[in-house]
Order: sequence, then structure tokens, then C-alpha cells
Amino acid sequence: MKLNAITSISAASPSFKGVYVTTSTKNHGDYVDNEAIKPFNSTAQKIAAQYGKEFEDIIHNTNTFVLGAGSGSRFMNLAHKQGDEVNKISFAIMQLKSGKNLHMLDLPMAMASPLIDERGLTRVNAEVARGSFAEVVKVAQDLRNEGKPQKNVIVMCGDNLFDAPKNNPFELLHFAQDIINNPSKQMGLIGVEREPDEVVNKFGVLKVSPSGDDDIMQLGGFVEKPKTIEKAREYETPAGKCIANTGMFILKAEAMEWLLDELENDKTFLAKVDKDGNKDKKEIYDFAKACELVQSKYGDAKCDVKIVDTWEDAGEPEALYRTIDEFKKGHFLTCLPDDMQEDIKRTAAKIYDGTSLLASSEAVERFGTAENLTNKINELTGIRTKLSQVDGTFVASNNLDLSA
Repeated sequence: MKLNAITSISAASPSFKGVYVTTSTKNHGDYVDNEAIKPFNSTAQKIAAQYGKEFEDIIHNTNTFVLGAGSGSRFMNLAHKQGDEVNKISFAIMQLKSGKNLHMLDLPMAMASPLIDERGLTRVNAEVARGSFAEVVKVAQDLRNEGKPQKNVIVMCGDNLFDAPKNNPFELLHFAQDIINNPSKQMGLIGVEREPDEVVNKFGVLKVSPSGDDDIMQLGGFVEKPKTIEKAREYETPAGKCIANTGMFILKAEAMEWLLDELENDKTFLAKVDKDGNKDKKEIYDFAKACELVQSKYGDAKCDVKIVDTWEDAGEPEALYRTIDEFKKGHFLTCLPDDMQEDIKRTAAKIYDGTSLLASSEAVERFGTAENLTNKINELTGIRTKLSQVDGTFVASNNLDLSA
């Protein structure tokens, strides 16, 4: 099936604000805006009309950011099959019956949509890369410079996908709402249980302790990606799991004010720090550093972690394929309108057989021809497979990691 991924959007789109979607000039922000953000505005308005009233108490005192500015180096070979301007955020996963393309970014934007006000969605573009927290800081500084009250902040990563129950599709926003409305809290994060060997060299780990609620823990600190299984096991919960940091977090307005105060005294206060303790002058606003500093300032009791059952960092082809396979079951889709959920489920079932894995043309070239690749799969599995090409991306039957 050909993906109509690089057709320009000609219809005029209203100029919206409300929930911010960050992009960057370096990573083709204009393309992301035209291909993913603007076409999603009508869906965002539909979601807001249905669920917005549940969050009326925090809409106007909260700024929400969906981070869509990353380059996606692990995804680059696959994305570039749809065009040189395409990255993981604007990659067209599939074309739906409605004629719209589904992008990875659509799902975090859907989760944020109940928080749009009458201004809707807006893109915030970084002309110069200054770090993952840069645009959040800029909006907060603008509020201060204009003499306006500081706002609470919710941050979501554009390639991080969460599942949620049908009867509570916005459970993570309700957690954010609880943090914002609780005067004894300053920060909330989302964590997911992983086996210790799964976090080694892959995920940051949250140190947690029980809070009294089964799915809410108190945050005791942050651990960089453990380098060994032995190091990971130092942070196991009593159940023998590590709590991986998903990258979604909530900061209260008071915490944001404190961060701005500290930045006035030290412009590198939020800079990413390397293993030798040196501050990165190119990434002077790092959201992980901001969370670490807030936890250190306010302490465990003021920082909660909600533990979720299902989360996927879909920023690499293999992970995206696992996610698409889950789409057929309706997972990761509950924040979307019902008709769009059904469209995605049907399309995913039609295109993907549940045992396939995306493999780029570079992967095929390593075997010389597509036929040689299918022979290799047959050799490894004993299953004779069929290899088909989808717009420059190869879909190889059987669950093998053949992505370049």
C-alpha cells in the first residue's frame, strides 16, 4: 500500500494555540507542522469537545508541551524512505480509510487534546537547538517578563505512547490534575515496570518508595541508564522490577518559578551534564536535569510517580512495529475518537499480519536481494515467507529484527 506521506497540505488551517507542540528548524519543523500538527487540529478539537470539561479546573493555569523536535537517529533510515524531510515524528505509519495519514506524534497530541483552550494546538519552533526543556523555559520566561502568573507544566515526549483503559482513556491527565490540585505536591512523573536486564544501557531508572497507593510511589531520585545488570538490580522494587522513567512529567508553577530564579543566577543551571561532570553548552536546558533538581529541592514526599502497565518508546523501527501490532487490538488508541480507533485497527490488520517486522532497504541490501533475505528467514525459522515492499520499506514475515 502506498503511503501518501509527502503530499503537501493545501487546505488552510486556523492559527491555534493552547497545547504546544515543539519542533525544530534543524529537524524540518515546517514539514512536521504541515504533515502532522495542522492536519490533527480538527481531531484535537473533537477530543476537547468530548473530554475537555473533565479538566476545566486546570486548562487555564497549565501549559502542556508535546516534544516533537528530536532527530530520531535510530529511525532515520526508515523515515528517509518517505522523503529527506521526514523524521520519526512526521513518518506516515499508515494511510487511513479517511484519507489521513497516521503519525507517531498524533497519539501524544491526542492525549494532550482535552487540555486545549479556545486557541487549540500550536507549534513552537526552535531555530537553534538548546535542549529538550528550552521551549518550556522560554514560555515560562515570557510569562514572567509580561508580569503574568506562572503556569503549571505538563510535558509529553512525541515518540512515547501509553495505553489506557477504555473507561478512563485520559488517566494520565487525571494524575496530572491530582498533582496540580494537591498543594503538598510539586512534581509528578510516569514510570513503568521493567525487568532489570531491560533497563541496562537503555532506560533511566527512578528510585521509588511506597506511598500507600498501589500505583503511586514517592520519588527518591534518578539513576542514569545502568551500565550493568548488577547496577540495575541495586534499584529493584520488592517485586524485583526496575521503574523505568518514561519521560512524561508534571511540574507545578511554584517549581517553575524556582527554576527561573536559579537560571537568573546561573544560565547553565539546567544544562545536561556528561559523565565527567562537565556541562554541555549546546544543551543548556535539559528536562531530565530540571526534574532531578526539583526532586532534590522539594524532597521525596512532594514528588509522586504513577506506575503504568503499558508504555512504548516507539522511536525505533522494531518498537514501532510492536506498537502497530498492538493497534490491531485497540491498544494505545483509546485517547482517539471511536471512529478513528476503528479505522486504525482495520488498516493495521490489513497491512500488517502480526508476525511481520519492518526492514529497510539497507537491511535487504545486506543480503543482496529480497529473495536472499527471505531465504535467510527460512533458514532461521523453517518458515517460507513472502517479502513485499511498501513505499521503500520492506515488510518481512516473521518476528525477526532485520531493520537497518
